[in-house]
Amino acid sequence: MSFKLSRLVHRLQNLVKRLYANRSPKLNKQRSLILIILLFVLSLTVPLVAHQVLASTPIVQTQQSPLQLVEQGKKLYSTGQFEQAALVWRQTAEAFAAQGDQLNQAMALSNLCLTQQQLGKWDEAKQAIATSLKLIDTQEKTPAQRRIQAQTFDIQGQLELAIGQSQAALKTWQQSADIYKNINDQHGILQSQINQAQAMEELGLYPRACETLLDALELEHQGCIISQKQLQTINAKPPVASNIASLQVLALRCLGDVMRVIGYSEQSQLVLAESLKLAQQLDDAQNLAAGYLSLGNTAFALANKKAQTEPESQQITFAPSTNCMVEAKTVDELYQKAAACYGQAELSTDANTSTKAQLNLLSLLIQTRQWSDFPTLLPKIQSQLDKLPISHKTIYNQINLAQNLICLQSAVNPEPSKLRSPLLQQCGVTPEKSTKTNSNTLQPTLIPTWKDIAKIVTTAHNQAQVLQDKQAQAYALGYLGGVYQEIGEIPNAQRFTQQALQLISSFDAPYIAYRWQWQLGRIQQIQKNQQAAIGAYTAAFETLKSLRKDLTQSNPDVQYTFRDSVAPVYREFVDLLLQANNSNQTNLKQARDAIEALQLAELDDYFRDACIQAKPQQVDQVVDKATPAAAVLYAIVLPERLELVLKLSGQKNLEHYTTKISQAQLESNLNELINRLNDKTRFPNEIQELSQKIYDWLILPAQNKLAESKVKTLVFVLDGLLRNIPMSVLYDRANQEYLVQKYALVITPGLQLINPRPLARVPLNAIVAGISKERTIAEENQKFHNLSFVPNELANIQKEVPNNEKLLDEIFSQEQLKKDLATAKYTIVHLATHGEFNSDPEKTFIVAWDHLIKIKDLDNLLRSSVTNQPISIELLVLSACKTATGDSRATLGLAGVAVRAGARSTLASLWSVNDESTSELMGEFYRQLVHANGKKNVSKAEALQQAQLALLNNKKWERPYYWAPFVLVGNWL
Repeated sequence: MSFKLSRLVHRLQNLVKRLYANRSPKLNKQRSLILIILLFVLSLTVPLVAHQVLASTPIVQTQQSPLQLVEQGKKLYSTGQFEQAALVWRQTAEAFAAQGDQLNQAMALSNLCLTQQQLGKWDEAKQAIATSLKLIDTQEKTPAQRRIQAQTFDIQGQLELAIGQSQAALKTWQQSADIYKNINDQHGILQSQINQAQAMEELGLYPRACETLLDALELEHQGCIISQKQLQTINAKPPVASNIASLQVLALRCLGDVMRVIGYSEQSQLVLAESLKLAQQLDDAQNLAAGYLSLGNTAFALANKKAQTEPESQQITFAPSTNCMVEAKTVDELYQKAAACYGQAELSTDANTSTKAQLNLLSLLIQTRQWSDFPTLLPKIQSQLDKLPISHKTIYNQINLAQNLICLQSAVNPEPSKLRSPLLQQCGVTPEKSTKTNSNTLQPTLIPTWKDIAKIVTTAHNQAQVLQDKQAQAYALGYLGGVYQEIGEIPNAQRFTQQALQLISSFDAPYIAYRWQWQLGRIQQIQKNQQAAIGAYTAAFETLKSLRKDLTQSNPDVQYTFRDSVAPVYREFVDLLLQANNSNQTNLKQARDAIEALQLAELDDYFRDACIQAKPQQVDQVVDKATPAAAVLYAIVLPERLELVLKLSGQKNLEHYTTKISQAQLESNLNELINRLNDKTRFPNEIQELSQKIYDWLILPAQNKLAESKVKTLVFVLDGLLRNIPMSVLYDRANQEYLVQKYALVITPGLQLINPRPLARVPLNAIVAGISKERTIAEENQKFHNLSFVPNELANIQKEVPNNEKLLDEIFSQEQLKKDLATAKYTIVHLATHGEFNSDPEKTFIVAWDHLIKIKDLDNLLRSSVTNQPISIELLVLSACKTATGDSRATLGLAGVAVRAGARSTLASLWSVNDESTSELMGEFYRQLVHANGKKNVSKAEALQQAQLALLNNKKWERPYYWAPFVLVGNWL
């Protein structure tokens, strides 16, 4: 504090003393005014200490005899001496009450509430804040009263969040934000925006939280996307007051956490790195520790994501010297980085940050089988948890520990069984992974038993009861059910699981309910009660359908992945419905609905939002009215069999076939076939050797029915790795022909997603764009080779579709494409350029001259500038794209392009092929589509079939490498 400012404070304090020496009630207003001025001056000298929720800094209001008490309470609070601080704040409130100063009495009570929260004394905290708010309401509504009221709301919101009342906290912080805006308090506005975002996170409203934080940071954005350049502008701005800067650090950290949850892991890393840089500039130890924790979580998430498609090394050894801020790219490096960040965060003086870092490090050690640190880490965690006061966070820390120990049991005692508790499916450790990583074994005496885990969860449940936190109680009861399921005490497992569901029925939490409905379904199967099991799975299925937009809604400490915790519900439901003794027509139709719902849910998960709108179109009506005759074949891959459901035109009943082939055997064959298809040196017989097996498993069981119904178009709703191969290449060895020689073919993520309007009924206007020259996109550091036949391809299309607009090379910019699409109505968009379909939407793109057009930008690109509604596109063609090899989710990018773009149909290639053969195929496709040799109403599927046959019958292009990769997605008419 400067000398002049110190003197001003000293004079104000002396003035307060003289005023308080005179007990006249007439001087109350003068006292309050001088106190407010003093408060303002002191606020310039005392930096705010940023906690997870910013209301955790005591409100400062000083006066004569209570002056020392206020300073003493502040000092005790800031040094963590909460018992003594609570006593001082109580004395301070009593002193103000004796002097008739109700406004300052209210402030002291608010600080008492804040302190009682740190002690876990929730009833006392509730009473203190309620009394404080009543006192404030009796005061005249001056700017000072309004500011104090807003600060008190901040503390009330923190209390509500701490006891699990997230919705109430959000509402309370919205009230404080309104007051701050009214009195033009910029610091308060920023603080309340951050607080609201954290309540939104707890409620699972992640996109909304992201936008709130971006607004708070004054960053322009579309959705939740910002550039690194925008981030750097925050640190480039002129220095601001330290308390505002601390808020910016917190806002950036919260933003990084939200981005990780909604799938922007790479951006999360950038945001968190900026947050840490700013915290280092401020020398803010507490924010630094919390930032290291968040960065560790993002590195861990990225490693897990990459581990699904990239191999790990044979053994991971964590180096103590690893820098948390070091750049990491490989799976092993990212795990190393996560461990280093957790090590830094563990040093935090904030007990909650330190405990969470230890818990997350424990999870990392278990997943990577690093047993050497386990014997010392687990006792530290248990000791730390015992010291924490009961709170919402403490309960979820207990549940987090229980989940980690469940995963430990899974790692050291792998007993694969589909009827085990779903809790074991949240674990990243698999028996297969254990052979690749650290082979050190853990002493059996160091492994907590299932009974030990039950005790931890029981503690969490008891604490939730104390807080009257029903959501946490429901989590804990469900976990108890899962633990007793593993112990083998099935009656107890069922009892606790049903209690959890009964409790959930008293409040709205479907994101918890489906997990315990699923668990109950497995418990019923163990007891051989098939009908009860179907009932439980039906409830879980209906709950998941109702969730849609809120599927990511969960506490981050007990978050679940789609692959492990959502998709299996659908597959197990279909498995149960299609078992031999269950497969009646009612169950067949329910199974088909579940398969379609799974496709939709996978796309939701792919985009991390429910942007795709399913149409209430009746599946049967689409097929029955199709001309020529069509059939839909649904396939779902189960561990020991392939299930097929067939809908034939004009036939009321569904057909059902089961192929006895294990998932491992099927995927082994598919991977080998994919490798051969991507190799242009392979002869047709080498492809046929493998593709005939797929034909026998997928088509042969239904072959006679298809022939009897005179089917001409075959529509596939495929599952898993089956989506990565073109159905056209399946080979019928008996008749010595490919499937494309028998049927026009199309794939769809579900008939709910298409609009069955024939292309012949609409005028054809095309925008044709492409890149023929070699390009390097600097911002993405990616280079793309030339496509010399693209000009020829575009010229061929222009001949067939006279109403067209051409964008070639330099003219094909993202902005020009957006402008042309927004100002003219095109029914066909043909893009002859590089692109890739990947399981990561951030890596699914189309190349324009100046940018990579990411899949998540497509819907913005293809919206009307006037109505902001999607432009109606009949056909989107991507003629030089490829699918990431070895990636079972990559073709979700292809399906995603189709539905995200709002196109009724999308034609694309699954791998990069010769651009000369592609030019010929596309020319023939449009000739068939527009002219069809005098025929009428040729469908898009038939036009593609004829174009592929033209190449197949040409000796130059007869290898499947050239003609097979093109697939039609969506509406085939």
